[in-house]
Amino acid sequence: MTVTTHTFATGDDASRAEVLLWQSGYRIGIAVSIAGIGLLLRLVGLVSSQSVAVLWLGQAGATRAYVVAVVLYVLGVLLLQWRLRTTHAASRALVELVLMADALTLYLGSFLLTPASQLDRTLVVSMFFVQFTQLYFGWRTTLFQLGVVGACYGTIVVLASRSGMLLLPSEPLWTFAVFAVGALAYARILGHQGERMRRLTQLFDRAREGDFGEAYEDAHDKFPDHITEIGRAYNKLRGHLEWIILTDPLSGCFNRRGFDQLAAREVSRGIRAKWHVSMLALDVDHFKRINDDFGHLTGDEAIREIGAVLRETARAGDVVARSGGEEFSILAPETDEAGAVRLADRILEAFRTHAFASLRGRMQLTISIGLASEEAVSDDVVRRLTARADEALYVAKRNGRDQAVLWQTGMRAFDPAQRTTREIERLG
Repeated sequence: MTVTTHTFATGDDASRAEVLLWQSGYRIGIAVSIAGIGLLLRLVGLVSSQSVAVLWLGQAGATRAYVVAVVLYVLGVLLLQWRLRTTHAASRALVELVLMADALTLYLGSFLLTPASQLDRTLVVSMFFVQFTQLYFGWRTTLFQLGVVGACYGTIVVLASRSGMLLLPSEPLWTFAVFAVGALAYARILGHQGERMRRLTQLFDRAREGDFGEAYEDAHDKFPDHITEIGRAYNKLRGHLEWIILTDPLSGCFNRRGFDQLAAREVSRGIRAKWHVSMLALDVDHFKRINDDFGHLTGDEAIREIGAVLRETARAGDVVARSGGEEFSILAPETDEAGAVRLADRILEAFRTHAFASLRGRMQLTISIGLASEEAVSDDVVRRLTARADEALYVAKRNGRDQAVLWQTGMRAFDPAQRTTREIERLG
């Protein structure tokens, strides 16, 4: 017998085993409680003892058979516990076997102890069977459980009818039909809620990894409820969490996690669209002098201004990130070598003309840039472009700083002469 809990099965063997394991203790407790209460009520004469089985086994025989059935059920559950703790896995077939044992034990008890006129009371317990099966094991297993319940209930009705204890067997069968419709309707509602809860769980799992690209789509909720409210609250919090987790607080640019995540997304789009992707590795020239001459507070203010300049100069679709210290990276989707050169030139000019308020005119900041571009053909394009852009950046530094260098095949970071963007303006 199943009861509510905070855990939802995910469908794999380990998850099913986890659910069956914690439910096994409740199965034993409920089975023993029902047996004890039922036998006690019969002993004091508060319930009728004229069950179908009494006609064949007698009252004492029916009682003994019921006790044996409960004992065998409890032993079976204990064996199940041992198996689950050993294997930590449960197949769908094992789940169905356990649910069948639940139903058979319930309806065997009804056959042995319950008067034919009161068979409908077993459907109350069966309602819990069906609903919790849907909650933890899904729609397919729910239909199986309902089929087992129907077979057990129908069998007892037929036996009671043949024994002359039911004059109109169609009445309890009609009651079962009403029960089945209600159980399926409610199970469908629970199933829909479970699907939405799993959607929320997936969103929170992705958020834990720093992925806030997907919102909860409350438009799919035809009947808004508390789950919808949680989804809407997530959507409101999503933008704030994204900024906290994916953004470098000092520069206002993306941090490494944010850059990696957005870069992977843009590369996936690039692979599908077969466009070029460019990478810019940027390093502020002589930044150490700022910290040494003016202090780290001034250096922090300069980083804030540098981040603002880069974000304002880059295009709307570019991914601007602070790699560390005074180092920055820009991923430019849908951008070939010529486009990357134009972007680098804009950044160089922006630094040459910007008056950094943090430095109060005491020092002019310049920046060195390494460029690399390639068609997006595989997921590791960012790794290759990063290595090439870094190599080109070293060349730019060696050649005098305040310039951009485009990576070329055969480039070595310490070659004495490499072309700058001014020399390759003919590319566009």
